[in-house]
Amino acid sequence: MLPRLALQFELVPRSDSLNAEKALVTAVAAWLGIAHESLLNWDLPSNHTLDGGRILRWAPFIEDGTALADLVLHEPDPVDRSIQWSTHLTYVKTPSVTGTARRLSIRIGTTGGTPHSVTPPVRPPRLLTELDRDFLLVSNDGPLQKTPTQLEGSTLEAFVRYVLCDPARTMPVLLLTELPDGGYVMPPEAFGAEVFGLGASYVLRHADTFALSDAVGGHARSVFLGSARAYLPGFSLESDPFQHPLVLARALALPGERRRLVQRLAEVSVERQIPDDVTVEVLRDQRAAMYGSAAYADEESAIELDPVEGIEGDATHLATMLRAYDTSLRQAEGELARTRERLIEMRSQLSHERTNVRALRTNLAAMREGQPITRPVNDSPESVLEAVERAQALYPDAVEILPTALKSAEESLFPDPATAWRYMRALGEIARKRRDRMLYKTLEEAFAEADVEFVAAPYEPGVRRPHDQYTFRAADHEVNCLDQLRRGENPATCLRVYFTSSEDGGFIVGHVGRQLDSVLVP
Repeated sequence: MLPRLALQFELVPRSDSLNAEKALVTAVAAWLGIAHESLLNWDLPSNHTLDGGRILRWAPFIEDGTALADLVLHEPDPVDRSIQWSTHLTYVKTPSVTGTARRLSIRIGTTGGTPHSVTPPVRPPRLLTELDRDFLLVSNDGPLQKTPTQLEGSTLEAFVRYVLCDPARTMPVLLLTELPDGGYVMPPEAFGAEVFGLGASYVLRHADTFALSDAVGGHARSVFLGSARAYLPGFSLESDPFQHPLVLARALALPGERRRLVQRLAEVSVERQIPDDVTVEVLRDQRAAMYGSAAYADEESAIELDPVEGIEGDATHLATMLRAYDTSLRQAEGELARTRERLIEMRSQLSHERTNVRALRTNLAAMREGQPITRPVNDSPESVLEAVERAQALYPDAVEILPTALKSAEESLFPDPATAWRYMRALGEIARKRRDRMLYKTLEEAFAEADVEFVAAPYEPGVRRPHDQYTFRAADHEVNCLDQLRRGENPATCLRVYFTSSEDGGFIVGHVGRQLDSVLVP
């Protein structure tokens, strides 16, 4: 089985008068859509076949103030029937020094599939929302809230030091920022609900994002302009910003991008999966001893039915009835599956239309503020101009993009924006290391390691002067950009990045696009 999600929480009843075990069964029944909670009895194990081809196994145990329950749910994927989902819940209640401890572990995995199957997305089970009604879910990093916590500018330094940079943190921290003109791409409550259980969510006002950038050491590790970011465990002020997913405002309105973020958070949960402790194994042994052979503990077990005395039925007729019943049941399940698929398609279409509306609103807000509308950094840009704008947004501390570079990028005929972004990203990373005095090699060696072709300036200052085409106007002076990055040979459709070094060790980019005239005038 391929692990897809692994969560573990302490369940703290919200009321002292709450019957925790009964509340757990009620939440599980609501999650599974079971009308009769009696199917999940704390006295006896059971096996059930639910609608949609789902198979449920329930194995409880209670004795002397301790309790244990294992629930296993097998269900086919609603789209690809060759993929099987398995959900395993383990609930354990044990006495502790401070009272009674209740812990819930959730493991989700998939099996099956074909070589052409697309990996289905994983989401936090709706069971967490059901449990949140009666229990407070507490992780190793503290209690989880469905409504994101509002951060204040005066506490950001402490938040970065003691929360984001905490080496003992085990869960991601998700930070949603406000749009420049107010409001959010999606309501904070909806954002918190989508990631509930996968991390601790926070929101930050637009005016406070500048303080956040200062606290995390620059824009590259910050988040602003309505974007959202997941700070994964192990974050520090020296972390690679690309290891901590950033979803820009325009993409945040798209359900597909949010599902991709949730998928990354689920992968993190599997990486920090905590195995069952000794107490669980001891309780399972006691449970097996109580129920003798414990046929329910064997996943391949079957229920044996004793013959009923006094009834002499026709075996052939009974077999015919059973086959007819089985055929009708399969037809009903097939129709239900097709109906569910149509419902999923309609919901997807509705979500797509809502996404278009949100995207238009986000684009309008960005245009009002004069901000570039870009895609997430983990996606390929759609044009050379977008690659340059992305570099301008991510490396403002190390790379200065002149207006002439933006204009030439807009006019560029280079057909591979992904390669343009790779070149600009390599330029930004090397510029940042060079500015921080952390580049212990020549530019030729650094760019060669990044698989980028670099050509040094073909003239010596004071001996020759560059052609006018290599001279670009900055704010209050002119800049000669003679170093270049090269890709392709056709002068019209190739990629050339003309740049030079700044006083602080970074780079100034004057042109991105076609090849300029290389003739030098003595």
